[in-house]
Amino acid sequence: MWQYMWAHTVYHLIRWFPRNNRIKITLVVMALTVAMLMPQLWVLLQKHTTRWCSQPLFPMLITSIVFTFFVIGFAFLFVTMVPVPREVKIAFHVFGLVNFITGIIQVVFTSNAEDCNSSTEELYKMSLALAILSAIALVYIVLLLPFWVVNVVKRDCVLDTRERQGVCYEPVKCCSCLWHI
Repeated sequence: MWQYMWAHTVYHLIRWFPRNNRIKITLVVMALTVAMLMPQLWVLLQKHTTRWCSQPLFPMLITSIVFTFFVIGFAFLFVTMVPVPREVKIAFHVFGLVNFITGIIQVVFTSNAEDCNSSTEELYKMSLALAILSAIALVYIVLLLPFWVVNVVKRDCVLDTRERQGVCYEPVKCCSCLWHI
């Protein structure tokens, strides 16, 4: 789930900068996005990462690496495309749904894998870090989900930035991306 939230953050962060002055932030964001892959690959390349573990942490690490490659792609699209086409947004939200399910699975598997700390220490610690990031993103999504549903059911009653009104307008008027995905 953290991968989806990172790409979403990149989307909004880039748009805070003027179009003609985005090259530096684009380079920094892309470097950070690619850097997220490095610790995962380092753990993957360790000899004892494939040792026996009671929970499938190794396949979850590979899944996380694949999703991180998707995030690199989405981040690249979000920094280069203005406006972002509808098809890309739909693909991104489908990715988010799959990432949501995988995040829940990551948290469950890691919470049941304490015995893996002795046999595959790096893998367990990486899984723990990924599970914590996923849990933070899951809590964020769950807290905002009722607001999104109400805003769809009763159009723009929660936040209408065009009319500058709604229940959540005042708290998020300087940063509407805090609640919008």
